[in-house]
Amino acid sequence: MTEGRIDKALIRERFAKAIGTYDREASVQRHIAVQMCEMLGQAATSGTFSRVLEIGCGTGIYTGLICSIFNPEHLYINDICPEMEDIAGQASGGKAVFIHGDAETIRFPERLTLITSCSAIQWFYDLRAFFLKCRSSLNDGGMLAFSTFGENNLKEIRQITNAGLNYPGMQEIKTLLGETGFGILASTEENTEIWFSSPTEAVRHLKSTGVTATSAKKSWTKKTLESFAEKYSAAFGREDGKVPLTYHPIHIIANKN
Repeated sequence: MTEGRIDKALIRERFAKAIGTYDREASVQRHIAVQMCEMLGQAATSGTFSRVLEIGCGTGIYTGLICSIFNPEHLYINDICPEMEDIAGQASGGKAVFIHGDAETIRFPERLTLITSCSAIQWFYDLRAFFLKCRSSLNDGGMLAFSTFGENNLKEIRQITNAGLNYPGMQEIKTLLGETGFGILASTEENTEIWFSSPTEAVRHLKSTGVTATSAKKSWTKKTLESFAEKYSAAFGREDGKVPLTYHPIHIIANKN
């Protein structure tokens, strides 16, 4: 779901390069993971966390929370980057079984009670097919709990570069879930602004979290970066020179009908 095309090889490359800086910069993603756990705690039923699959575990921010808060009997963690196995495995205390590969194409474990993901499925080609795949791997009454991003996400970058992901809205996602056999248990969304000293710092932040993997803008030259910074400051800058970057997280918990 992009205005250009999602390049999954580039996604893998950019996130692998960001392993050393991701946790330092990923304050929004950490907040999203905490909120996801709070919502899961409220929606949990007996056996919800007996067989859990986490999609897009990354460096293990969400993985660690799942383990410390819910202590699942069986935890499978997946990522497109094989480099994440060690660091996310450490976050799980060595408890998780790592499954490498693209979550849209790999085979999921069966009889799952919960499939969950934070800040990952916005990179998928086909959400409908993914939801159907999740449904077939869940036990009756099993839960699908995920966060993704809405239409306003990184809107400043998209306006200046005319490139980026084409994010589906909350209602579109809910409709897809209903059409693929899920009932909505809980949902939230919010818009959060992070302020940076300059547009260049905003780009550095995104690079440090791996969130630059769209084919329309694979690299920056000095000239393109200067032009981008000028347009960004003119459109969004405050008098003190600071500029915002908007995140639009969406959280949804659904169960298999």
